[in-house]
Amino acid sequence: MQDGYDQFCPIAKTAEVLATRWTPLILRELMADNRTFNDVHRGVPLISRAVLVTRLRELEDQGIIERRARSNGTGHEYWLTPAGEALRPIVSEMGHWGLVHARDAIKPTDLDPFFLVWGFRKRAVRDAIDKKVVARFEFAGVPANRTKYSILWLVLDPQGVDVCAKDPGFAVDVIFRGKIADFVAVYLGYLPWRQVEGKEIIVEGTDRRLIKEVPAWIRLDKIVGRDFPVVKGVVRERTTGAI
Repeated sequence: MQDGYDQFCPIAKTAEVLATRWTPLILRELMADNRTFNDVHRGVPLISRAVLVTRLRELEDQGIIERRARSNGTGHEYWLTPAGEALRPIVSEMGHWGLVHARDAIKPTDLDPFFLVWGFRKRAVRDAIDKKVVARFEFAGVPANRTKYSILWLVLDPQGVDVCAKDPGFAVDVIFRGKIADFVAVYLGYLPWRQVEGKEIIVEGTDRRLIKEVPAWIRLDKIVGRDFPVVKGVVRERTTGAI
């Protein structure tokens, strides 16, 4: 089986990296500072662990990533090399194209609750989190093959943010309820948070301050591609239109 295009064309050489199945999604996770094997896999859950091993090895062989020993001395992490860092604007533009031109291509089966809450983890404003807060998400209208993720927990802590598919055992501070499609529309910037808050999406809790702050911590009130970048570290000039 031919692995490349056998052309010296720069586009062909770039495509040999980015046009490989799963590779752009793996880079997306690495660019969000998810550097361990398990964290990358959580962000791309449908890839088999064997294929993920293969793709990471390919990226390492291509000089896109490098393995580094973890600071605690157990295992290793994957870091982008300068060549990998140079791919950030390309992956960012892929995201912008998808936001603008692929909206109608989103199918009901694409509405993955776990990936959504994992996305909240990645976009959390960690400097704003001043204490441990547990948010529970209760989704309606979840695809039949993902109903086990109809309820998820997001643990926000100054030391880190995590997603739990099982009750983590902490008291719940804030509860979000609504249709998964509405959450995704807000996440992608197609539906303003102010338009759905308290209507299509309900936020409940005993602390009124947290009811207001937690949505801001995960940037529900901001528009991706306008108020913050699609890919971390990429500043893009605003163009006409909403995104």
